[in-house]
Amino acid sequence: MKAARARRAGSSSKGGKKLPTGDFGPAVRVAVDLVAGIIVGVLIGVALDSWLGTRPWLMLVFFILGAAAGIMNVMRTARQIEEDAESRRERQLSKDNEDG
Repeated sequence: MKAARARRAGSSSKGGKKLPTGDFGPAVRVAVDLVAGIIVGVLIGVALDSWLGTRPWLMLVFFILGAAAGIMNVMRTARQIEEDAESRRERQLSKDNEDG
């Protein structure tokens, strides 16, 4: 059992390679950012509408604000993902230049 565990641990950390699902996390984060912005906006709008009796106007306004906030978060996340990918490329290039 110990030998099998050691082989398994050695193969999973070999070369620092990501699992094929490693790019799924940022995609989920982008989707959650967008949906969360819209949901929070709508909930705030509905709460204010019921409190102030202005149905459906504040819900519509806050839906638009929530969508805008969600889109801004998506753009920020995409920019961060691109910066991370660029830094990985630069590290790989410098590593390749040192090796060869």
